Amino acid sequence: MIIKTDKERLSSKSVFGHLSNIEEAIDIEHVKEVEQRQLDTFAFKPVNPLPVMVTMRDDVGHKTYGHDEWPPFTFDQMWNDYGAMLLNELKPVYESVRLKDDKVFSIRPNLSQLVLPSLFGAQGSFYLLDEDSMPSVHKPPTREELEKRVDGEIDFKEHWTIIKYLEIIDCWKDLLKNYPKLKTTLHFTLPDLQGPFNLYFILRGSDAYTDLYTDPVFVHKTMKRITEVLIDVTNYLSDYIGQKETGFYWNYTFPGKVRNVDDNSVLVSREHYLEFILPYNKLLFKSCGGGIHHYCGKGDHLIDLIMEMEGAYGINFGNPELQNWDSLYNKSLEHKKVLLWDKEIPVKTFKELDRGVIMRIFVSSIAEGKAKMAEYRE
Repeated sequence: MIIKTDKERLSSKSVFGHLSNIEEAIDIEHVKEVEQRQLDTFAFKPVNPLPVMVTMRDDVGHKTYGHDEWPPFTFDQMWNDYGAMLLNELKPVYESVRLKDDKVFSIRPNLSQLVLPSLFGAQGSFYLLDEDSMPSVHKPPTREELEKRVDGEIDFKEHWTIIKYLEIIDCWKDLLKNYPKLKTTLHFTLPDLQGPFNLYFILRGSDAYTDLYTDPVFVHKTMKRITEVLIDVTNYLSDYIGQKETGFYWNYTFPGKVRNVDDNSVLVSREHYLEFILPYNKLLFKSCGGGIHHYCGKGDHLIDLIMEMEGAYGINFGNPELQNWDSLYNKSLEHKKVLLWDKEIPVKTFKELDRGVIMRIFVSSIAEGKAKMAEYRE
């Protein structure tokens, strides 16, 4: 089933041809071993070798390299053609069946960051139709509109973004129904739901920071409501895709359901983080069985608080180059937090590690990826 729109669509033949190519190449036993290796890593067991993920897709930078034999799509195409979106999400799977690396096969209905903000009145649009751009919030709600949403009922189950997410999942299930190995190994993930303070920032813009000083009552009230809705949506959609105690995202599998994106928090003081942000992060993890935590930038003033946060089983850094590896790894051992490290660790150093790390390496071609896997597996 291809969703009909007035946009250019893929033919069923094109979609099924690519699905058949991956289906034939999947090694079920290898995929099972990879999933167990990641779960053992999150359980902080000794793992040898530790997981190595090799990819030409930089999710944080929204760039994909290579893939000459795999069709490229703009976000505008994917938004209107769920077959195109499925093939785009299968690029890391295509890599893995050729590289035999340690990515778990996960695919995400990609609705950008619009799901939660739109529930609170934000409007989004494409602003660079000729590039692979994602829709972004171009019109946040006014202060008055946001207060009404916070105080009122939010029927998220009838909201267009939630309905679109469910449509994509149902479409993908239909497209995959005749591919038993893909059905067995692929895991649907939640959309990009962000985290409490990131959502507050999307809704308030730069006022999010001055609000901390000028209107703390409003901040707490809004953060509480955002977190409540985020929890409800997380649990509702997790039930729909059959995600119970184990979550999937960005080719990881981990305990819990949450991927908490906390980028904007690195710009606030430790004191403000303790008062306005940490309690809601803790509530999110507690209410959804835990998960993984992500932030970009340099959060040295917050890292101890994040390491101590119950339910945050893994930590991903959007800017690993800004972090102190030795300090972080020692802290991760102390608190049993897995470092989801998106930067190449020297081979000798990596081979001396036996727990607490999943490394992701970005390469420009399959040939380079095979060479890297050989280095780390010899």
